[in-house]
Amino acid sequence: MVQYELAFGRFRLQPGRQLLVDGKPVAIGAKPLNILSTLVAANGDLVTKDELIARVWPDMVVEENALQAHISAIRKVMGEDGRWIATVPGHGYRFDGPKQDGSRPKGEMAAAVAEPTPGDLGAPHRAETSRRPWRAIAGAAALTIAAGLAAWWWTQPPASRTVEVQRYLVLPFVNRTGDPKMENFTDALSDSVAAGIAAQTWDSEVVGHNNSFAYKGQPINEQKLAQELGLAYIIEGSLLPHGNAIEASATIVDARTGTQVTTVRAQAPTGVPETERQWLAAGLVDQVRWSVYRQEQRNVAANKPNDHDIRNLLTRAEQSLDEQTPNSWNVAVPLTDKALALDPHNVHALCVASAIRIQFVNAYDYKDEADRTAMLEQAENALTEAARIDPTRTIVHLMLGDLRSAQGRHDAARAEYQRVLDLEPLNASGLDGLAMEDIYIGQPEAALPRLEQARQINPEDAYLIDGDLGILRVTLGQDAEALKAIRQAVAVDSSDPWVWMYLAALLQLTGQRDEAQAALTTLRRLNPDITIAKLRMADMNTSPQYRQSQERLYGALKEAGLAEGPPSQNALQR
Repeated sequence: MVQYELAFGRFRLQPGRQLLVDGKPVAIGAKPLNILSTLVAANGDLVTKDELIARVWPDMVVEENALQAHISAIRKVMGEDGRWIATVPGHGYRFDGPKQDGSRPKGEMAAAVAEPTPGDLGAPHRAETSRRPWRAIAGAAALTIAAGLAAWWWTQPPASRTVEVQRYLVLPFVNRTGDPKMENFTDALSDSVAAGIAAQTWDSEVVGHNNSFAYKGQPINEQKLAQELGLAYIIEGSLLPHGNAIEASATIVDARTGTQVTTVRAQAPTGVPETERQWLAAGLVDQVRWSVYRQEQRNVAANKPNDHDIRNLLTRAEQSLDEQTPNSWNVAVPLTDKALALDPHNVHALCVASAIRIQFVNAYDYKDEADRTAMLEQAENALTEAARIDPTRTIVHLMLGDLRSAQGRHDAARAEYQRVLDLEPLNASGLDGLAMEDIYIGQPEAALPRLEQARQINPEDAYLIDGDLGILRVTLGQDAEALKAIRQAVAVDSSDPWVWMYLAALLQLTGQRDEAQAALTTLRRLNPDITIAKLRMADMNTSPQYRQSQERLYGALKEAGLAEGPPSQNALQR
């Protein structure tokens, strides 16, 4: 087939192939390239949003913000000439750059635009994280290290796309209920757990149903099976009766060493079988992926570092952040950069890069509001690329919800968390995210059932759920109950400055001033530069009820001795 080109200004566009700027190819995703090709081919005519979505995402339901994100990416690649991509408010977009000579009919261009590109092929990347992916991140000096990252991530060609794909085998669950009628239910649960692991773990694949069910009822040699199938993990499950409930357990085996990692359990009330299966699968999958995450950290720590493996680099970055040393940030960022240099379009690396920045903000480690904004902008860039590559990946929408919440864009945050639940109705972190948005917009009563359901689905999120339950109780003026919940959160994780801030304030409010001073000392140790002004920066666009409850905490912290600091721009605007 003859390769047609469209030339405009410094650009040469080969539809379905590549975009060249000053004769050099630039990194632009398949979908932005197709959008740009469609607009340029229209030769100045309006292309509606619906037409673009139908062209670029055929047979898919896509939200308009996905199109907007790709338009933004195109403009960024084009620099000053991005102004040629004109928005026609309420209708669509138009290319206002140099017009074409009509050498190729629009019908033929449409066919070229639809041609697949390498970016559309291959298995999707998998993702795993929590709403607060790590605890506190130290080291404000790292802001200067990170400042230029967003500018080069997607202009760098990958040195090599090396990442270890891990294979899982979910053996058919064993029906131990004593009821033969539960056999089909047990088999369906096995498939649901396998599908959940495939969807929610990083760079992985799961042995298919036909192969896994060949082992049903058969004795197995785990080490031999691991070698034959190239397995990383084997999941062995059972279905058990549990009083008035039904329980499932899953034993996780590290197939490479034969080590039994742990056994996790989930329960569901008896009732509708389909609902029971969803509850059990959701609870088991959440716990399996967190157990595997910890096992991977142990495996990496026990072996030599490998700077040519993306998973190894990112696991080490996560370990550094978990260790909570003053140098954590300065260690984690270069490791993430190395992973992005290996593959700037790896969703795992992009999600870790954005998670670092979101958590940096959540830990109040920014110097001022400008630094806070810069970190969130870098997270935005990373997540925009991740969403371009994998728009239906739950973790991307979960982190976009966290980002929008930190930006004070609470309607957008709710939309992202709802998208998570549309994809996975029993996603504990999505429920927790919506609960927090309920609190922020002044509807705290709606948050409680979401938090309770999240705890039932995934007790592994106890720190997050207890902490957010503490925020809920503070908002309702229930200080004693709030203090109890925050104490429970501290018992799970004592390294996050966020939870110590709440603990110090609530102790002061309830008259326990000596203990409040001790909590404030810990807070200052974790974040020496913390001030009330920094805390207020996180309250953007929240309801008067929420801000009033937070001001009670800030007043208590000031009374305990925390510095006020300079007023934030957000506070002045309010």
